[in-house]
Amino acid sequence: MTLKIGVKTSIWVVFISTLMCCTKNIEPLPNAVSFAPSISVPLGEGEFNLSKSLETLGIPVVNLTENVPDWAKHSYVYIQDTFAVNLNKVYNQSDQINYIMIRVNIWNEFPLEGNAQIWIFDSGQNKLDSLFAQPAIVPAAEIDSNGNVVGTKFKSYKFDFDQNRIDLWQNASTAVVRAGLVITEEGVTEQNIQYFDRYKLKVQLAARVDFRTIKNN
Repeated sequence: MTLKIGVKTSIWVVFISTLMCCTKNIEPLPNAVSFAPSISVPLGEGEFNLSKSLETLGIPVVNLTENVPDWAKHSYVYIQDTFAVNLNKVYNQSDQINYIMIRVNIWNEFPLEGNAQIWIFDSGQNKLDSLFAQPAIVPAAEIDSNGNVVGTKFKSYKFDFDQNRIDLWQNASTAVVRAGLVITEEGVTEQNIQYFDRYKLKVQLAARVDFRTIKNN
């Protein structure tokens, strides 16, 4: 008895053989997929200018004979701003935080040395962290004879977190920024004080976060 194989049967056998050959080494789909994105998050900023409520330290010791505002007779004047630290969503929605970098940028338009300090607090107003061991310093700006800023001074600071600091910031709720000026008799005079309401000292805080999240199939 002779078995006859038609053209259609031959094609079907070839197709089955090819399919088995091509799929025999394919691994099954994983039960979960891991993602590792990186995001940049603006955290907030503080700005020193003369329209704000100014704080001074100590007693008047400079410009005592000059016709200048009372704050300009103290050696240090500052403002303090508070804003929320909005990293909670990243912590809550990720399975692991791999890396945090905090960037602090400071711009100074005053003809006086500026400085800044940043503290981090939890929801109970307990201090968790200070970004600077000593206040960060930015030099005095360059001002022409008409009071125009011809050289804004800029400083940028970068903080790479270790795992302990990453864990600590999980409870961060607010940041307090103190931005201030070091007053000198050369920097503040009766002639240039009229221009000071034009200037500002700005402190900006931002974060880069690398995290891992796992999605189940």
